[in-house]
Amino acid sequence: MSLTPAPRATARDVAQLVGVSVATVSLVANGKAAGRVTPQTRERVLAGIRQLDYRVNTTASALAQGRRETVAFVSPDPTNPFFSLVLEGIVDELDDSLSLTVLVPSHGDDYDPSTVQRALAGDLAGLVLASPGRTLLDSIAPTCPTILLDSGETRVDMASVDLDVETAGLQLADHLVGLGHRRVAYVGVGRDKATLQHRREALHEQLVLRGADLAVPDLTLQRMTTAVALDGALAVLSRWIDEGITAVVCGDDLLAYGVLQAARRLGIDVPATLSVAGFNDLPYSAMVSPALTSVDLSARELGASAGRAMNGMLLGTAPAGRATLRARLIARESTAAARG
Repeated sequence: MSLTPAPRATARDVAQLVGVSVATVSLVANGKAAGRVTPQTRERVLAGIRQLDYRVNTTASALAQGRRETVAFVSPDPTNPFFSLVLEGIVDELDDSLSLTVLVPSHGDDYDPSTVQRALAGDLAGLVLASPGRTLLDSIAPTCPTILLDSGETRVDMASVDLDVETAGLQLADHLVGLGHRRVAYVGVGRDKATLQHRREALHEQLVLRGADLAVPDLTLQRMTTAVALDGALAVLSRWIDEGITAVVCGDDLLAYGVLQAARRLGIDVPATLSVAGFNDLPYSAMVSPALTSVDLSARELGASAGRAMNGMLLGTAPAGRATLRARLIARESTAAARG
């Protein structure tokens, strides 16, 4: 036997119960009764609303008034915990009068212009793009208030919240050089994303200033996954050790997890023989073995800042501009003094 839920009460149901017009119910339910509905009638309508558990259909109301209320969040790989935390931050801060739609890639682990166009086709109030690439940004024209997250790019027609990649590079370089590391390898992903490229550039610049350097070439992967990083690291770690490399920095903790697995399979001691560090300080980074040294790039606060900025843009509480969130190095057991 199937159970059919009771139909949701409508404004007409309340009007019939109380003996007033549908328009009167609408005025009371939407907080617009002052000066239009007598206090006695207002109380009767409110009693009817409570009795029938009537709730305003905000979507229908917005459509009737020609008002847009939907904000779209377009994100890369939804399985990456970083973007899950960003989404959590947006949900926590976005005003209750706004609804949120999430769009992710239809295939692969990154979105393309077609994903953004699907979002814009929804007659949006606002749009949030997480870690968009340069080519993608050049291909779209915003039709609503738009916020870029962790883009590393500046667009005059879009607001932005970025990560403090420069401080991240400085803190990582200080930490590694302080431990005696002079030859450091880098593991990254081959994408046209300014934020990923800036991570490597900032680290390289700070290492050189301290008398160290990044070994060439990098291990450049095609996908941001632990499995791909594992395969890539298995092919190069032993050679890197022979070449005197004592530390590896990964552009994302997901890649660092693959490097840690590869080191374990190859019998390379982390951190006695090889130190490993990453970016993003994902929730699992404190739980892997050894616990991963990583730069906390404030994923949840990145989303929360976007939510607050969107509120300001759409509700008129404050204009949105450009903001940068400070990075913080979390040193754990995966980094130690350089061997030898």
